[in-house]
Amino acid sequence: MDSAIDLPVSSGLLRHPDAVIPFDREALGRYLAAQGHDFDPSAPLLQFSGGYGNLNYLIRLGQQWAVLRRPPLGEIPKGANDMGREFRALSVLAPVWKLAPRPLAFCEEMAVLGAPFLISEFRAGLPLHGTMPLGRSMTPGQSRDLSLLQVDILTELHGFDIAAIGGESLGRLDGFAARTLRGWTMRLNGAGTKPPAEAVMLFQKLAEVLPDEGRVSVIHNDFKLDNVVVDPVTLAARAVLDWDMSTLGSPFFDLATLLTYWIAPDDPEGLRVTNLTHSEVPGALTRRELAEAYMRSRGYDSARDEAELRFFMGLAFAKLGVVYMQLYDRFRADPAGYARNEKFGAAAPGAFARGLDALGGRLI
Repeated sequence: MDSAIDLPVSSGLLRHPDAVIPFDREALGRYLAAQGHDFDPSAPLLQFSGGYGNLNYLIRLGQQWAVLRRPPLGEIPKGANDMGREFRALSVLAPVWKLAPRPLAFCEEMAVLGAPFLISEFRAGLPLHGTMPLGRSMTPGQSRDLSLLQVDILTELHGFDIAAIGGESLGRLDGFAARTLRGWTMRLNGAGTKPPAEAVMLFQKLAEVLPDEGRVSVIHNDFKLDNVVVDPVTLAARAVLDWDMSTLGSPFFDLATLLTYWIAPDDPEGLRVTNLTHSEVPGALTRRELAEAYMRSRGYDSARDEAELRFFMGLAFAKLGVVYMQLYDRFRADPAGYARNEKFGAAAPGAFARGLDALGGRLI
């Protein structure tokens, strides 16, 4: 790469060159050339740091910065890390929503990089990672604004008319709750670690209170604040990332997922150490305040809506607990390679316990 070209991100967001996971850049170059893209395989390999799932690389296609995403190495759970799903979602949303990056290429040929991969446009800005995403100078007002930004984003996303934007290809219009519960039950049973008692009880109760078909929207399906990129000055949203689980389903599941990652001071300590957000700093809204703001913004106020939200909060915590079990399994299999995953062993029981609290109406 020409040394005169400035990187569009802070070096702190990229892995050290010695820690970058390589791939066959010559094969990528040949594939992209056939698609009409100009890629220099001799350019330095730049991989984004952070995250526990997909591998993300910063690349250049001609004069344009782009992001290459592919699943993590090793066995992938069924339905997870789906680059084809992400490509379809961005293809539908990018033409109608400014926060969806434009997809540039998708390849499902395993022979190229050993896994399907997606390339989308790069959106410059500040990713909202960590408990102090704006640094130590973050004010209570900014903390509140970033809290409400999540509500604003979900309100926009869930407001799209599925048929009007051609979103029927993103999933089924019925059966979301049962299908999602079934999928995460299978993952729980397939985990290498024995499920804690809280998990068994939570999944049993979820099956007993499965709701009838309710509201359906285009949903992100793994929405949390660290998937948002903002303008570093105005804090206006510039992009929402990581669409590999997107589908058609209950908008309450997106809200519930947000709330499971929005750690509270009275959460179990094992769960609190996994916090990815600024939820505990002055000015941040509580889970209840976020839920109420969303319900107001969407005009939802029925008892059925509230019951559906409680169910999906229980389901979102069940999902989170299973994900933490899977991440801890990676640590158990390779303690040196996945040392940072050790904390998830203690976090999983707390997630399941919070799911029981949510079902019982004790959380919001």
